[in-house]
Amino acid sequence: MTQLILLTGFLGTGKTTLMERLLHYYGDSPVGVIVNEFGEINIDARLLEKDGTIMRELSNGSIFCSCIKENFIKALIDMSSPNFEYLFIEASGLADPGNMQQILQTIEPYTVHPYHYSGSICVLDGEAFLELKDLLPAVGNQLTQAGVVLVNKEDLISPAIKAEIQAEVRKANIQAPIYFTSYCNIDINTLVMNLQPSKSASLDSTNTPENRPQTFIIKVLPSVTINELQGFLNFVAPYTYRIKGFVTVGDSNYSVSCVRSHMMIMPWPRDIPASEIVLISAVGIGLTGAIADGINMNAPKSIKL
Repeated sequence: MTQLILLTGFLGTGKTTLMERLLHYYGDSPVGVIVNEFGEINIDARLLEKDGTIMRELSNGSIFCSCIKENFIKALIDMSSPNFEYLFIEASGLADPGNMQQILQTIEPYTVHPYHYSGSICVLDGEAFLELKDLLPAVGNQLTQAGVVLVNKEDLISPAIKAEIQAEVRKANIQAPIYFTSYCNIDINTLVMNLQPSKSASLDSTNTPENRPQTFIIKVLPSVTINELQGFLNFVAPYTYRIKGFVTVGDSNYSVSCVRSHMMIMPWPRDIPASEIVLISAVGIGLTGAIADGINMNAPKSIKL
């Protein structure tokens, strides 16, 4: 029997960092990974590449939305063939997992090795949670469906904010253990052993093709400078939920990650398939015009939409 663990959390909370820690901890065990990316390019899968790990990438939508749910069902059935000890699923930051139990019931007759659903770990951004908690129904449902809640970025919040977050989490989920961490640094055995399926009722997912935010792929030429790249990102960031990707600047590669006003451009030691950045729009805000203005103001010859 394969233990199935779902990772949820809004964009930029630290899910991929937690997944890296899980894969390191279970490095000697047979594990599988499904990585769901809302955009067309699966950036997180590149970050998680690891020899010997069987990984499936599901991009361009939420695995709980009808747009790619059939692909998710097929992936779950296919991934039941190897005798994994664990199957980890990293859901998109915009995913609403209310129908996870329904999906598992659907595939049960078709799996080779049965799944035991251990539950979902919901990763919250301690710095942004109070601002974002009412933004989208999916964010609230990630929390109510959680078996464990991990509040990340503890180092960036005050004791008063920490207490307020704990109270808000308890309003939404009265049973799940709550852990506060920085960089998702937690004893993995403690985390997994305290995980349990949510007792909240299964619901239809709020993820639908009609309410999905737009995504844009930006091409970045090697002629761009770091200052031009930073100027462009600073300009468009207020119009986005999330920015991430890989770019080549001169002869060097970098990873790019932005959540709200927090930007990281870090050297990347490996090759990249393309110098591209994915931008996920904030609902109701015109990102297309901001991208055009940001390019014209900062790097008209080096960044292309």
